[in-house]
Amino acid sequence: MRVLIVESSPLYREILQQSFNRFRGVDFVLSATRMEALAEAAAQTVDFVVISGQLSDCDGLSLGRQLRCDGLVPIAPIVLLTGSPSAEMAIDAERAGITEIFRKQDLEELVAFARHFLDAQQPLRCRILYVEDAPEQRLALAAQLREWGAEVDAFASADEAWPAFLGGDHDLVVTDIVLGGHMTGSRLINRIRRQAAPRGEIPIVALTAFDTPQRRVELFHLGIDDYVAKPVFPVELRARIRNLVARERAEERSHKLMQATELGVTVVDEEGFVLSMDHNAKSMFGIAGEPGSRNFAGFLVNEQDGGKCMESLCWLIGEQDIQRLRFTGRQVDGHLFPLQLSSLEIEPADGGRRFALLTRDVSDEQALADQLAVARDSAARLGRMKSEFLSNVSHEILTPLNAIVGMSFLLKQRGLTGDAREQVEHIDVAGHRLAGLIDEILDFSKLESGKLELESVPVSIDGILAGVAAAVEPRAAGKGLTFRVESAALPPDLLGDPVRLSQALLNYASNAVKFTERGGVTLSALLVEDSASRCTLRFEVRDTGIGIAPEYLNSIFDSFCQADGSSTRRYGGTGLGLAITRELVGLMGGEVGVSSTPGAGSTFWFVVKLARASAPFAAPLVPVDSPLDDIARHFAGKRLLLVDDDLVNREVALAILSGTGLQIDVAENGLEAVRAVRERDYAAVLMDVQMPYMDGMQATRLIRTMPERAGLPVIAVTANAFAGDRQRCFDAGMSDFIPKPIQAQLLYSVILRWLRIGRVASGNPSSRSFLSET
Repeated sequence: MRVLIVESSPLYREILQQSFNRFRGVDFVLSATRMEALAEAAAQTVDFVVISGQLSDCDGLSLGRQLRCDGLVPIAPIVLLTGSPSAEMAIDAERAGITEIFRKQDLEELVAFARHFLDAQQPLRCRILYVEDAPEQRLALAAQLREWGAEVDAFASADEAWPAFLGGDHDLVVTDIVLGGHMTGSRLINRIRRQAAPRGEIPIVALTAFDTPQRRVELFHLGIDDYVAKPVFPVELRARIRNLVARERAEERSHKLMQATELGVTVVDEEGFVLSMDHNAKSMFGIAGEPGSRNFAGFLVNEQDGGKCMESLCWLIGEQDIQRLRFTGRQVDGHLFPLQLSSLEIEPADGGRRFALLTRDVSDEQALADQLAVARDSAARLGRMKSEFLSNVSHEILTPLNAIVGMSFLLKQRGLTGDAREQVEHIDVAGHRLAGLIDEILDFSKLESGKLELESVPVSIDGILAGVAAAVEPRAAGKGLTFRVESAALPPDLLGDPVRLSQALLNYASNAVKFTERGGVTLSALLVEDSASRCTLRFEVRDTGIGIAPEYLNSIFDSFCQADGSSTRRYGGTGLGLAITRELVGLMGGEVGVSSTPGAGSTFWFVVKLARASAPFAAPLVPVDSPLDDIARHFAGKRLLLVDDDLVNREVALAILSGTGLQIDVAENGLEAVRAVRERDYAAVLMDVQMPYMDGMQATRLIRTMPERAGLPVIAVTANAFAGDRQRCFDAGMSDFIPKPIQAQLLYSVILRWLRIGRVASGNPSSRSFLSET
């Protein structure tokens, strides 16, 4: 294929050639003048001509006119390039035989135009069934078709061509209408169109010497796709064949794409009756052959109400936009499968409305969804089993641990001296260490499952720092370490979770004391950012301890991680404290970090964002007496019911309460507790949860059914430490919650609170205290 470019400017000639280089199989002929262009066109046929509007020896319009008039370029497109086209120029160009005008700066449009033409000149690469009874015409046109790249089966009559058509795989039929023999061209066309698709849909070009408007209409009614009048103009025939083959190939590509997507296409009328089905749709519904005249709703199933399928189908095909619905499909053998159905209105063939129903078998998706649902349910079940297991294990551990911690507390109150007191101190320290370990495991489990929720209550940063210092300073002093607290002026009206803030800071401070042998530990808090609604605080714990090697810094906050194995052997610990701190700080919208120098010490820090209260806090009341003294002074003689099935735990609780002046009755299970509450008046009930015969929650529900006991404070005292356990206690009607091991001061504070509230004020059992939550 030859492209002639006529341009006086060498630079623009090069630009044009580069633009056309994207086409394969193109030879370029470059000319700078009119004379060179005429000589090249006369020497060899050119297939496409590009002429500049102004040449050095003439204008492009004149050259184009001469190429046409001299017959040098009779048919090939001639394109004129100009800087400023006008309507007058367009008229002159049309008269001169110029195909199209482009501005020189619109090269992309020129290339797109050339591509369309050059693609049309590519070899046909198709198989044609050609029927012509005139030998000279048949031989000449068959040779021309083969020259264009087509494979041709040529026959002198329709009788000879028909078996070849049935046995062959042709892309196009070209046939004369007036033929000798038993079968005319019209009859051949009619028989082809009665064949089933896709054979019966093959494109047909009719050749006829009788070209009248009426004759053309008759031919199209027969089912031809195009026609060419005799005598045949070869270039016209090639263009028409090329267009039909391109359309057929495009339809084949679309069909193959549809097959690849496994999407079935069913064409229905506006009442849902099937007009046609493609191969995918037939396979989907198990149909062999034609579907027959049936309503598509018959392929759909609604086990509750079959009529709803028809209603849904009518709604689907009545919508303007593409809609998707899920149905249960039914194959002809009765097999059911999940189906996604969508509808699209298509152009009608006879004036009636037509719709393409796109069907997709979603069995695999449904099976995957079912598997995911089973996996989700299994994971939820395993999560519940894990929570129940941890709850039961913690209960079984904390129940005897309550006795250990409680008895050691009572022994310390007896004024022991010497070795006896030291031994009790060891028992008490070991008991609290074990309780702390269990708390860490439970907190980690809550964080891992996303069930730990933060409070938003007034918080005093100075109070938190003082509380952490009070907890850690004695251990630091025992090792000969200094412990300092540094705090700048901080806003007093902050909201947060003081318990979790203290826990995060205490994890840092405890580790600092644990891993420091000489020097000291410094705890600090400073304001990073302040606004009307929120404050950002940075907490730091600095020590002069052993430090952390650089290779461990990136993993130090990972679960169950310590700097190295020797740390665990030498210093103990689970490696959960820092991981818990990271998660807690993350819940507060902050981040954690560490910097360290081996042998010199470490600085652990975290940043949290705390909201500011909309109104100033009321100044807290300063208690005159301790909770124990307050109870003994104001509530001595009040009757309290203690319910616990464990003998040792009852003894511990009785001993702790012995100095309160309260009268204590004892019940060993929920049945006894209900009986006691029914028979006597109590100021409060301390209720264990897990007990034989009747547990504490069942007992509380029964107590709440007694009108005269509706306001009785029932305080859960339990080793079940999960947030869900707390909520279940509250849902059962309990008023408050105290975890085991029992902390004496906490027990006194909670009892005092409910004694102060009294029966009348606590008539609504949903008025619960969160003082005891840790």
